[in-house]
Amino acid sequence: MIRTAELNGTGNRSSVCSINSPYLPQSCVLPSCRAHQTYRYSIPKRKLSFSSTAPGRTVRLGGASKEMLLQQIKSFLSIAETLHFGRSATLIHLSQPALTLQIQALEEEVGVKLLERNRRGTKVTAAGLAFREHAIAAIAQVEQAVRRARLAENRKVGWLRVGLIPTAGNEIMPNLIRHFGDSNPEAEFSLHNIHTLSQIQMLDAGSLDVGFIRLPIGEHCDLEVDPIHREPFVFVVPASHWLAGKENVQVREVAAEEFVMLERTAAPDCHDLIFGMMRDAGVVPNVRHTTGQMQTLISLVASGMGISILPASAVKHSGAAVAACEIADVIPLSEIGLAVSKRNRRPIVENFRSFALTELGRINRTSRVTMGRVNSPA
Repeated sequence: MIRTAELNGTGNRSSVCSINSPYLPQSCVLPSCRAHQTYRYSIPKRKLSFSSTAPGRTVRLGGASKEMLLQQIKSFLSIAETLHFGRSATLIHLSQPALTLQIQALEEEVGVKLLERNRRGTKVTAAGLAFREHAIAAIAQVEQAVRRARLAENRKVGWLRVGLIPTAGNEIMPNLIRHFGDSNPEAEFSLHNIHTLSQIQMLDAGSLDVGFIRLPIGEHCDLEVDPIHREPFVFVVPASHWLAGKENVQVREVAAEEFVMLERTAAPDCHDLIFGMMRDAGVVPNVRHTTGQMQTLISLVASGMGISILPASAVKHSGAAVAACEIADVIPLSEIGLAVSKRNRRPIVENFRSFALTELGRINRTSRVTMGRVNSPA
């Protein structure tokens, strides 16, 4: 194959020089060839370029595009499958000569013979078999990359790092992840059981994308927080406790009891809320033990180490030998909030937050309607 050539052009400014090459259109024209100027062109493996020895005179023609190379690989894979140029040309909607040119260009690019074609048929060479194995994987990766890029454009793909308090892990996340995954199959979750204060710190630091936290949390200007779940607080007592059989218990009735409570460092504002509502009822709890884990707290209650105040769902999912007593006093509800950093605007985070607020709002509205029908007079 000719790699270089020289053209000695003669004539004036209006004269032209034409070059015929299988890698170029039928006529490649260089205008304004001056007398005695020498032009050289080269056909390297990756780029075809023309350059003039005259100062300031350079013309460059780029080689095959990456898109064209992918098409050539797909054409080769089709022939490697059918072992028939005509059949593959029909399958990929190309003329047979065009398909032949694609394979020739690909072989030139790779530098080896990939296919052998004669009157008896077509077969894949040893080099072609090796190329085919990796080409299949490469095409699959490119198609996967395109698909994920399109999903990302629509905020449907990504990795979400989610912090959970125990109640959220039991009451909220299982169905929420399942429903979100139905419409966002490429989304991936990394779930971590973390108490509220640590979640706030991790959201601020950017090491957490979404937090399900215990409210209230006070002022945090860099966080966007939306209440998503409300439920009553209850007294949690051992199953054998004298209060276990009572439907409603007033706060003043537990004034003489020993308490097991969550550590304040886990959720300071929620801790202060609970102590504040007991103080409003004239009760100062006698706290004997504290723990940072809700399940440990419930186990301590079950063993008779004291009673506690927790969200109702914490007892429902515990399985421990404890009883939940409704609190007769008018007290605030236990709240869970969905928190994200205002600095984290990744599309998948925005998508999940929007979905969660819509989905959980719908569930909460349905729950309120159902409860209203159950409690309405016959």
